[in-house]
Amino acid sequence: MVMNTYKIFLISVFIVVVSVKTLAQDLGTKTDIKISSVKSVGTSKQNISKPATFFPNQKQQQKSEKSQIYIGNDWALGTIVLRNGGVIDSYFLRYNVLADQLEFIAGKDTLAFKNPEELNTVSFGGHTFVFEMYIIEKVFHRGYFELIVPGKNKLILKRSVTDPVPDSRYQNVKSPAKYHVEKSYFICKPDTPANMVEFNRKSALTYLNEHKEDIAEYLRITENKVRTIEDLKLLVSYYNSLDEEY
Repeated sequence: MVMNTYKIFLISVFIVVVSVKTLAQDLGTKTDIKISSVKSVGTSKQNISKPATFFPNQKQQQKSEKSQIYIGNDWALGTIVLRNGGVIDSYFLRYNVLADQLEFIAGKDTLAFKNPEELNTVSFGGHTFVFEMYIIEKVFHRGYFELIVPGKNKLILKRSVTDPVPDSRYQNVKSPAKYHVEKSYFICKPDTPANMVEFNRKSALTYLNEHKEDIAEYLRITENKVRTIEDLKLLVSYYNSLDEEY
C-alpha cells in the first residue's frame, strides 16, 4: 500500500514538471522580449531637444505639420510580431516621435523595447512600425519607421521633430507642447540600409533600378510623375509585383 502511494506521488510530480515546462515554452515568445524602463517625456522647455534623426531642407519632405509627439495618444491595443515568429497581442502601445521609441504599458509603468532589432512589425491604431537601418549623408543610423508599402522593397516613413510650436492657450511650461513634425520617405531594399527618396522620377529610379523596361512602360502608360506620396506608393507597389513575377 505504501509502495503504491509512493508511485502515485512520483507520477503526480512528473506530470506537474512536464506541465510547467510546456507552459514555459508556450510563454517563450513573451519572455524573449527584453525591456527597459524609460523616463516620461516631459513637455517643459527644459526637456526639449533636437533628435539625431532630424533631416533639414530635404526637397521631398511634405510641409511640416503641427502635432503632438505621440502616435497613439490613447494607448491602442496592438500586435507585436517578432523576427523569430513569435506574436504578442496583449500590450497597449504608442510611438514617441521625439524619443524615436515604441512605448507600452506594463502595470503602472511606461516601458520601451530594449532590443528593437528583435521586432519584425509592431501594429496598433491603424499604423505598422518597423525598425530599420538607414543612411543619411553617408552616416548609418537605426530607428523606427512607419510601414507605408510592404513587400520585398518597402516604402517607409520617418518622422522627426523640430522646434516646439508655442501654444497661446497655455501660459505655463508644463502645458502640452506641440511640435513641428517633418516627414521623410525611404525605400528599404533587402539586406540594404534604407535610403531617403524624393518626389521625382530620378530619385525613385535610383533605388528602384531593376526591371527598367517594365518600369519605363508603366510610367509612360500611367503618366506617373512621382510627384506625390500616392504616386510613389503606386510605383513601389508595381515594382514589388514585378519582383514577384521574376
